[in-house]
Amino acid sequence: MEFITLTIVTCFVLIFIVRFSLKTRIPNPAKKAKNIGVLIVLAVAGMLIGKYGATWGFPWWIYYPAPMFLVIIFPLAFFKMNKKEAALYTIIVIVSGPIIHIIFSLLGWKNYMPFIKIPSIMELIQG
Repeated sequence: MEFITLTIVTCFVLIFIVRFSLKTRIPNPAKKAKNIGVLIVLAVAGMLIGKYGATWGFPWWIYYPAPMFLVIIFPLAFFKMNKKEAALYTIIVIVSGPIIHIIFSLLGWKNYMPFIKIPSIMELIQG
């Protein structure tokens, strides 16, 4: 259940970030159903690479950067982002991974970035 929830949240976050990064475009291409579908497939692919990379024992420096690289590079090219859009998108995507990790780790789900240990709220309360 954790993996499905993490994947769904990741899909929504990616869609939001792309929409936000392209906010000055009229119409915003990240609002088209076809393009949203592409972003969902991209998010799911990234999560699967991360999950199975970790499950199969790959080092974290392979299974974490590979999907991150994919999630950064693909939308830049797919949406033909200009320099300003690309910079905004890249910064937000890089920062969003650890933020999602911290939030879910505090809730007790530590599978998103298992190589960085963050105690859950319950662990913090129990000392």
